Amino acid sequence: MKIQSNKTYLIIPAAGLGTRFSSDSPKQYTNLGSSTILEKTIECFVHHDDFSEIIIAINKDDKYFNDLEIAKHEKVTRVIGGETRAESVLAALKTIKDNSVVMVHDAVRPFIKSSEIKTMISSFGAMDEDILIFGIPVYESLKQIDKDSLFVKKSVDRNKYYLAQTPQITMSQSLETAIELSLKENFVPGDESEAIERAGGKVRFIQGSRKNIKITVEEDLNTILDNERLGNGFDSHRFKDGDGLMIGGLKIPYSKSFLAHSDGDIVLHAIIDSMLGALSLGDIGQHFPNTDEWENCSGSKMFSIAYKKIREKGYKLKQLDIIVILEEPKLLDYKDQIIESISQITDLDKDLIGFKAKTSEKMGFIGENEGAACMVLCRLQK
Repeated sequence: MKIQSNKTYLIIPAAGLGTRFSSDSPKQYTNLGSSTILEKTIECFVHHDDFSEIIIAINKDDKYFNDLEIAKHEKVTRVIGGETRAESVLAALKTIKDNSVVMVHDAVRPFIKSSEIKTMISSFGAMDEDILIFGIPVYESLKQIDKDSLFVKKSVDRNKYYLAQTPQITMSQSLETAIELSLKENFVPGDESEAIERAGGKVRFIQGSRKNIKITVEEDLNTILDNERLGNGFDSHRFKDGDGLMIGGLKIPYSKSFLAHSDGDIVLHAIIDSMLGALSLGDIGQHFPNTDEWENCSGSKMFSIAYKKIREKGYKLKQLDIIVILEEPKLLDYKDQIIESISQITDLDKDLIGFKAKTSEKMGFIGENEGAACMVLCRLQK
């Protein structure tokens, strides 16, 4: 298929009432952390330059969407959806005047990655397909059952099946025609690719991610929330005469060093402290006391030992937000090197490590340049 449009539209059907959830509001408006699931989903796309417009199809009785801050974004528009997903997508398609590239994504699939979105856009049309979809293999055993007796009728070869995901990308006029054909024949397609397939179009699959989950039932949301832990960590040390400071596993040239039993690396120590706290395992002092065993021990070795305890509990480090508080030396010139060092030690992607250096405005022992401190917020996930 030759792509002839420079515009890419995103449609998010969000008109469902979420009957599988017990909450008072539809599931797309259920909070996931500090914002709703729908907000998090839109956030995955709204800053992409590829999208000229993001069309949200909402229920005619929706009383939540206009209160969302992201609803005010210049790219975000809304239409009134229908009784089914297909009708909602069709309503959004009717607002697109030209034959343009259109991507459709579930309102309750908030974990799609930026790299996956770019892969889908760049891959579309490469093999003359009419629609491109993400999918993942079925790993569980499949059984066909009798709905009345609940007895298994037969086992199904799972190797022949994949689970379809969103986003799915196609041309707007092709999708509009396909959905109209299905509805005219009183057939309600489960997703956009089914409508295209039923209209005789070619559906191509590319590998998706198991992390790109759809929050369908309340148990899905509870599993996500139960599988994450947050932890705060803190460490501080006075200065002594020396030849540099250990900051995140990197030695920063300076006329002083940290006065400490170990290497005094306030960043790695605070990271360790935050991870232990997230799982209620005490603090760093309990695990690494001032004994001969830990004298002059490097922060990287201590991290390795502490992280083994975290992994034994079934958790992995997923994100760090780090604040170093000191007057001198200035860390701006070393920021990228420090992040790289932390990334190597923790095996965490650099874009998941926030690092900031602050002063205390000449207040306290830090302001008098007698020492430094570090605060860390970490996120762990099963």
